[in-house]
Amino acid sequence: MDCVIYARVSTKEQQAEGYSIPAQLKAIRTFCRDEDLTPVREFIEAESAGHAGRTQFGLMLAFLADHPEVRTVVAHKLDRLYRNFADQIRLEEELSIRARYVVGDVPSTPQGELIRDVQLSVSKFYLGNLAEEVRKGMDEKVAQGGWPHKAPTGYLNDKNTRSLVVDPATAPLVRHAFTRYATGTVSLADLSRELFDRGLVSKSGKRVSASALQKLLQNPIYTGTLRYKGKLYPGTHEPLVSKGLLESVQHQFAPRRNGTKARKHTFALRDWLTCSECGCKVTAERQRGHAYYRCTHGKGADACSQRSYAREEALMAEVERILGRIEITPEIVEALISDCRTLDSEASATKSQEASRIEREIAALDSRQSRLTDAYLDGTVPAEAYKAKADEITANRAAFERQLESLPTGEEDKTAQVEALAGLAIGVRGRFINADTDGKRAILGQLLSNMELQDRHVVAYQYKRPFQVLEQDPKGTFQHSWWALEDLNL
Repeated sequence: MDCVIYARVSTKEQQAEGYSIPAQLKAIRTFCRDEDLTPVREFIEAESAGHAGRTQFGLMLAFLADHPEVRTVVAHKLDRLYRNFADQIRLEEELSIRARYVVGDVPSTPQGELIRDVQLSVSKFYLGNLAEEVRKGMDEKVAQGGWPHKAPTGYLNDKNTRSLVVDPATAPLVRHAFTRYATGTVSLADLSRELFDRGLVSKSGKRVSASALQKLLQNPIYTGTLRYKGKLYPGTHEPLVSKGLLESVQHQFAPRRNGTKARKHTFALRDWLTCSECGCKVTAERQRGHAYYRCTHGKGADACSQRSYAREEALMAEVERILGRIEITPEIVEALISDCRTLDSEASATKSQEASRIEREIAALDSRQSRLTDAYLDGTVPAEAYKAKADEITANRAAFERQLESLPTGEEDKTAQVEALAGLAIGVRGRFINADTDGKRAILGQLLSNMELQDRHVVAYQYKRPFQVLEQDPKGTFQHSWWALEDLNL
């Protein structure tokens, strides 16, 4: 009698327990020979039956439907062939196939059908219970700060500690992605191409798509926070970026406050200027081919004496000079980055030394605790004295652990921040001059704020943080100590 063979393995544990595909096939072929069955086709499954649809199981059903002369399926055990009643109905009821098993073969009788149904019920319960236990285990792991899934880009799964560790190959690229996008000067598509040029690829070896990049940039896991089932949990892994940087990136995704209504004309400086006298918005209008700016007198005509119109070309010249004060050359950029790398290295060494000192203090406390416990067990230290001293050691140890946790992490990559900062400042005046209206508005939104207009001149302005550290006087000397790196918080 002709038959088909079906073998399946879903986990490494089953392979270790003798359920490997070769072991199943050997036992099944021997069973077929003893039962005078002739296998005409073998279907080998290597995926979990707990997932909807099994590729080889479906192919076997199609084969049996096309070959009515084959009415027998042989498997190693019932749970290798079925995991639910739907599988059994499709095979035995709809196709009139008889299932035979090397282990636990059941007769083709009402009693055999009862045994089969009981075994199926047990298998279904096992699968459901296993899934529930897995979910509980994953929930508990997250509650303890671990990540139960595959590591995201920038991290690796440590098989020994079962935790996330920083991937030295992709972590710098992730940091660069956050730093660059926070500036607001690059689109997701352009950033994707830039990261691809630097070596970041998808699982298929291609460029990371814009949608995948957006998900990456919105994932709080890079700040040490786990988002799991809609809730946030503190993670135990090392953050790659600061929470402030993540918030800056999210700000770039947020809709513009001014709405999306179309305007008849778009003016480069509108929305960026206020009246220095009354604090109202400065509006713009086009007359005889030129754009003019004036106070809106939103508080009433009597509240402001500003009546003159400022021509856009004159204001643009003033803005260009303002931007020129933070425009730096590639030579200066290289010097800044070189010095910053030195500072980063020194800070890293200081952190390492401080961490070593704290760890030595903790080790010393642990040693004292061990000696104290031995003395208490030997009866040389009374219970009250032991408890008081043990509580003191525990409190001191907790204080040192808090110090260790508070040490700065690699999230404050000042060199990367300086590089991003410099990338915007190089040639900014020239870019502003050559940009179209939307480009000019984008540059102003990134670099300047609180610009005030009075008597047709820009009389006040502020560089947005951290660009103020690049301000230079007319002689080209920095006005501020740029190496005050705590200001460089993009």
